[in-house]
Amino acid sequence: MKKLIVAMTLLVAGLSTGLSANAEPCAAGAGPRAAVEGYLVAMQDHRFEDAYDYVTAKMTDGKSRGEWAALQKLFYEGGEVNIFGIDIRPPQATPEDAACASHAIVPNVLKSRDKFNNQGTTEFELYTLVTAADGAWRIDAQETLFDQSDVDRWFPGEKIPEFRDQY
Repeated sequence: MKKLIVAMTLLVAGLSTGLSANAEPCAAGAGPRAAVEGYLVAMQDHRFEDAYDYVTAKMTDGKSRGEWAALQKLFYEGGEVNIFGIDIRPPQATPEDAACASHAIVPNVLKSRDKFNNQGTTEFELYTLVTAADGAWRIDAQETLFDQSDVDRWFPGEKIPEFRDQY
């Protein structure tokens, strides 16, 4: 019985440690969330020059607004990209900024299709945001998760969908 109690205690401690590895929600996450929403809606509507306002120079590879917008247009229109679902989750604190004063991570579930994948796809994305010199929140990096364990951490209960007719 004593071994069972010790084993259960270790199990609970292990679970608690795993849960604490997850980021904490930002207390005031409206700014980071609004920046991701503004960017994604602009991209969805193919308003690439407007989307430029929500990203850092790192995200544009230092390109000017017109140059970056033209490349996005070429990619989206050439690939017939259609974003039909945006599900922005609450912003999360980063290890370097627990207060979300200048950094935050915003998870999003994006549903889209293009001419090469007409059945559509579900992408689990993480946007890293920073505050710019003018105080506005901007997207500094975007990561798409491909491992179920990563999806479980950031999107509890969600599953990476399997493609139909896989070969």
